[in-house]
Amino acid sequence: MKNNELTEAYAPRLIELLPLARQAYGSRSTKSPQHDASREYTRLLVEYYNKGGSLIAIAQAVGVTYAGVRRRVTTSDVAPSTKRNRSKATPEQLAEAVQRILIAKEQSVEAYHEALRAEYEDNGVSLTKIAKAMGLSSSNPLYYGVARTKIKKA
Repeated sequence: MKNNELTEAYAPRLIELLPLARQAYGSRSTKSPQHDASREYTRLLVEYYNKGGSLIAIAQAVGVTYAGVRRRVTTSDVAPSTKRNRSKATPEQLAEAVQRILIAKEQSVEAYHEALRAEYEDNGVSLTKIAKAMGLSSSNPLYYGVARTKIKKA
């Protein structure tokens, strides 16, 4: 099946799921019609991509961003995180964690991402608190770094 035919076959199915899938907020493991639609949307994107479909073409056909489509495909194998307890890190522990992360950042991107993952998952330090301590306006890049480490391990 040619790429155009493949895109034409999948785009209507994805467009149909999109309004409900966009309303899926929170953990990916949540049970709701919105999350079910979101999981099906992602499943179809992965199926389309595995058949040789172009993510750029499908993003344009559906009217969504390429980055969002690519994120769904690349993180489809990463299991949703489990419910975590609130961070109980003291200011001293937070400062030590940030110091370890900054040292790792000087080494390499991979070391930086692994340090973020270790502090977040192994030591239970909040990425939001880490972002504030590092002077970042958002913790989203830190969550991205943790996800990249998980993707590489998967």
